[in-house]
Amino acid sequence: MTINSIVIHEVIKEANTTDAEVYLSEELLDITNPHIAKIVTTLEDSFRKKTLKRAKFSPEGFQEEVDDFTNYDLIATSKALTTKLKNNIQGISPSKGGYLIFTEFENNHNFLGVFLVRNTDGTKLTQQGNSWDLNSTQYLNVEHFAMGAQINLTVLASPSDDRYIALVRGNTDISSYFEHWIGIDDSKQENKDAEALYEISNLIALPADITRDELKKKIHEFARSRPSKTINLRELSQFLYEDENKIPEYCEDNNIDIDGEFKLTGKNLSKFYKVSVKADNIELSAPRSSFNPDMIEINGDRVIINSSTLVEQLQNSL
Repeated sequence: MTINSIVIHEVIKEANTTDAEVYLSEELLDITNPHIAKIVTTLEDSFRKKTLKRAKFSPEGFQEEVDDFTNYDLIATSKALTTKLKNNIQGISPSKGGYLIFTEFENNHNFLGVFLVRNTDGTKLTQQGNSWDLNSTQYLNVEHFAMGAQINLTVLASPSDDRYIALVRGNTDISSYFEHWIGIDDSKQENKDAEALYEISNLIALPADITRDELKKKIHEFARSRPSKTINLRELSQFLYEDENKIPEYCEDNNIDIDGEFKLTGKNLSKFYKVSVKADNIELSAPRSSFNPDMIEINGDRVIINSSTLVEQLQNSL
């Protein structure tokens, strides 16, 4: 990962109050300082280990302040966005402030990361001039940031239809005001998520001692056992690999657009266990395990079904 720039502002607000203030930095921090590298790498590592929600921008939020994400000034943009967050939350009593960290970095693609880190006792930065005392950053507990988002600027600038925003949810649930501040299109794309998972099941390294079809069957069984057939990628990864990071890291490393949690139902679910096709007024549906020389065989442009029981039932129906 290459860090290109970073700036930190502060939204000053206690819970159960309605007043909020900001401290706005006027300078980028020194990216050669080892404390800065530690902040960004720790944030990135922690972010990748959480359940990520995928989205695109809505017309509100960041897009009201940034006309072009291919050409913007980080200091001016981050100051405007920090002020916008302060204005959004100052009338929300339960909301709390914290340090807003904006960082531009490269990790296969170009990203803008935005993280809110709580300023609790013992983890306060010290103001110095128009910015912060870098030596105090070692006390900032960035591993347990409160909320975070990463915008994939490469995908955003491309003609791709992939979702380019990843937000943290799960154990550190995103407060609604954070989503509203960013401005996201929260429409579900469960067909796309299901297709991405199916593609992953065709390509990812197999767990020990199981075949590709057995992997798909296990995904099918897992989804059927979940409430509302909701797939959480980290839970699925733990189930298949005894490692909750295996599938999410594969997705991140290969820039796969898939939500961290989605429903897998209907045809999207049966696809992992059955093959269903229809052509020339003939329908064929069978478990994947049936496609072998002893049962259903594909031979050139012919499909051969070896089933005396099926033959008998067809003869009785004709």
